[in-house]
Amino acid sequence: MFLLLRPQAKCQTSAAAFQQAGLTAVACGLIDTVLDQQAVAQLPEKIQSLGRATYNEHLILVTSTVAAEQCVLFKQQWPNNCLFFAVGESTGKLLTQGGINNIVPKEARTEGLLGLPELNNIENKSVIIMKGYGGRELLRDTLLNRAALVQEWEVYKRQQVAKPLSTQDWQESQISCIIATSGEVIQAAFARFESTWLSQVKWIVVSERIAQIASTLGVKQIEISRDASDQALIQCAQNMMLR
Repeated sequence: MFLLLRPQAKCQTSAAAFQQAGLTAVACGLIDTVLDQQAVAQLPEKIQSLGRATYNEHLILVTSTVAAEQCVLFKQQWPNNCLFFAVGESTGKLLTQGGINNIVPKEARTEGLLGLPELNNIENKSVIIMKGYGGRELLRDTLLNRAALVQEWEVYKRQQVAKPLSTQDWQESQISCIIATSGEVIQAAFARFESTWLSQVKWIVVSERIAQIASTLGVKQIEISRDASDQALIQCAQNMMLR
């Protein structure tokens, strides 16, 4: 059985996708996202300031579905010279449904965004990263190294869930592989579960960077998915089962 460690809001969807693909899986939400209402209240003024700026274009990088929801909430206020990018399909779909056109990389992760040609020659360009508190350091630092003028608009916080909910009952002995899509969720797992067990089972993560976090915590068997989408995770899990 696969154990999917996802943010609380994504557990049901991910577990259903695995079941539909014929893979036995349980999803457990160890972390959740909470909007920073004070930061959200400041968004209208921040968005209006973009319209007063002298840049020809603002590149808006939307790193999660939570951030996408806030972009859509203030859709009418964004100036016309904003070009939106979504980190993955789910985020892009939310923006599109909200009437905001956007560009989605093939790889649903930070590295996918950084590989887009539109984000290569960005010296002195205005870039806004819509995100949660902490994380996405690689995205910020790489864009700064490319001489972009970067702002981070942090609108929500990630927090560990006091009583995690799973999509079904499970026991450690049933789990043959753990799947994690962020460093935060790996750290939450080691804070909650027995580290000896966590270090002995196989893991699937979504980047070399996150694999390094797992390895530092003692995980020895790590596979890397091409990105964080359910489709990519399922394919990686199926390939693992064939070996």
